[in-house]
This record gives sequence, C-alpha cells and structure tokens, in this order.
Amino acid sequence: MTTKQKASSKSASNSGIGIDVKDLKVHYDTPDGVVKAVDGVSFSLRQGERMALVGESGSGKSTLAMALMRLTRAPGRIAGGQVIVGGQDMLDLDEEEMRLQRLNEVALVPQGAMNSLNPVMKIKNQLLDGLYDHQVRGDDKMSKEDQIQVVEKLLNAVDLAPGVAEMYPHELSGGMKQRVAIAIATSMQPRIIVADEPTSALDVVVQRNVMQTLGRLQEGLHASIILIGHDMGLVAQFSDHVGVMYAGRLVEVGPVKTVFKSPKHPYTRLLIKSLPTLSNKKEFVGIPGLPATLLNLPEGCAFCLRIGKETPTKIPWVKVEKDHFIQECKTCANYGN
Repeated sequence: MTTKQKASSKSASNSGIGIDVKDLKVHYDTPDGVVKAVDGVSFSLRQGERMALVGESGSGKSTLAMALMRLTRAPGRIAGGQVIVGGQDMLDLDEEEMRLQRLNEVALVPQGAMNSLNPVMKIKNQLLDGLYDHQVRGDDKMSKEDQIQVVEKLLNAVDLAPGVAEMYPHELSGGMKQRVAIAIATSMQPRIIVADEPTSALDVVVQRNVMQTLGRLQEGLHASIILIGHDMGLVAQFSDHVGVMYAGRLVEVGPVKTVFKSPKHPYTRLLIKSLPTLSNKKEFVGIPGLPATLLNLPEGCAFCLRIGKETPTKIPWVKVEKDHFIQECKTCANYGN
C-alpha cells in the first residue's frame, strides 16, 4: 500500500473519537511505597481536535504522554486503564504490535529535539529509519524509492529545504531540529500526535513558527493533538480543549475558552491568576503551599492537602456544562475566589 493509499484509508475512518483514555494509571514502585504518577486519568478527544494538558512540574503530564505511547520504563509501570485508538486498546497489544502502532497510529514530538536526534546520523537516515522500522509488513510495505520521495516531501512539509536531508543535527538550529522531529512524527500519517512541550527550548518567534507548522500538518492529516505544556498563552491560542492536571489527576477538563474565562476548580483558578497580563497591572498571586506528595496518595482531594485541609472520600466528576467537567470537592470549592 502506498503512502497515498494509506492516507485515504485512514481518512475514511478519521471520524468520531480519535483517542479514548479510561482510568489510566502509572505507578512507580519504591522502597517507601507506590508513587501514583498518573492516578485514574480519563478523557476522550474527537478526531481532528487539539487538547492541551497543563499543570505544575511533577503533575504527571509527561508521564501520561509516555504512557499513551507505551514508553513507560522501569521502575514505572502502567498499572491499569485503557488507551483506545482506532478501536484498538493500545495496552492490550504485545511489544511487536505496539512498535508497529507507533508512528502509524500514535506519534510523539519529544521534548527537546536536540536530545532526541541521533548526532551521528544524517537527517535523511533518521527519517528513513522511522519508516523502515515502523511500517506495517506485507502489502503495506513501501518501496525504498517511495520512502526516499517521502523524505523530501516531509522536509518540504515542515518548511525545510531538501538539502537538510544530507545534514547532521549539529548543523541545524534549534527550530530546524524541532521541525525535523515534527517531520519524523508525521512521517507515517498518525491519527494521534502527542507533543510533549515541543517549543520549550525555543525563543518566542521560533515557537510561533513551529506551532504554526505543527498545526498546519495536523489539520492536513486530520489528526488529533495532545499538547503537553506550561505556556498558558500558547495553550490558549493553539488548543480546542484543555485539561488541568494536579498530583497525577485531571481536576478540570473543558473547552479552552470556557476554562480560561470561567475556571471552576480552585487549582485552575489559582493557576490562571498566577499569569502576568498586559491589559492591567496587578500584584502576582502565587499558589500557596507545595504540591502534594504522590507517595501513597490518599483517594480524597489532593488539593485540599496543599491548603491544610482534608477530604478522605473519593471526589466525583461533575459536569458543569457541555464538555466541561471538574472534580468537585465541597471542602475547597470556593478557595481562591
């Protein structure tokens, strides 16, 4: 099957839910107990939409991204849940089946492209390496000539000259390396693109150009994007939906405009209040306390622990309005208002 035929095949099924994550758990076993880095996260994303995951460092965003790709390594382990893409639960696949799903169905744009590219391989070989290693065997295997043509097309798609194919990573700028990482991630036309802080090491002008390129490719593929990031401005401009993570759990999920305009969870309110604005001068409001430890974390509200309160019972998910949900804790609901 050629790349064009494969794209048509995917396009025909690119409707409805792109990814459905159910009760996903990632634990780290330590001598002191279990660290619940991702604790029962559930969300779904329609095909072609963009969702951002935000939260402080250590909230579980990147751990979640690695779990979606089945790239969690010891001492971490995926302790439960489902990750359904194209009707298939990624967690039910064996290692070989999952390897073939990467780049084909789910792809990663890594954090810090300068550390993810092989320094002693030319760019063309790194692009071809992904195609050789992850293409489905049998009738779906493309010829070498087709793959070489795809390399040039991929470089053109991310606004890089064909000559970049013969260069090594150290010869590229930070923005060019990130574009190569995007080219690799989109080389097999995946349904889902997981972008883990793809612009964290770039200046603001290059950030904008890289995100525009990523957005354009995503729209062309009708893929879904899960963006991991700290830059709330970038999230507000790029995403359709936003999920706020705290202590390994999702505490609020909703349309990005709704959540930024009217946040309902106290942690989300404080996170947004901590952002600087150009419209009016105001005193910065920090989030008090420290994030809850993830070691032997109780079932109750993790944010209550941060503000010196306690809710021992499991916190229910409540629908605020269409597509807008929060973990509603009565104890801390009005904190930060």
